[in-house]
Amino acid sequence: MAGRGFSDDELRLYELLQQFLGLSDDKDVAGTIILIGPNGSIVGDATLSAADIDAAADALVKLNIARGDADHPAAGSVDADPLLDVDADDVADLIDEAEAFLANGGLA
Repeated sequence: MAGRGFSDDELRLYELLQQFLGLSDDKDVAGTIILIGPNGSIVGDATLSAADIDAAADALVKLNIARGDADHPAAGSVDADPLLDVDADDVADLIDEAEAFLANGGLA
């Protein structure tokens, strides 16, 4: 692929891959993430430890909550959706439940 330029999408995916690779040096593999570009080509892959997966999932949960808070009215307002009125304990319980589900191979 010498001389081939990379699209903005590929560069963003490569940066995301670098962030996954930089999570830790832990060699205990709990999963692998493969990033595929918009044209179907593989940008790269990263093996992740259980702690890496936890850290990435926690960061994404926080990001999604923050984005949700910005996109939706504040809890308690007239227009608020009661399903969006979630506190940190609810989020922690949901994460624990998801991790238990995944640890059992997806079996409840």
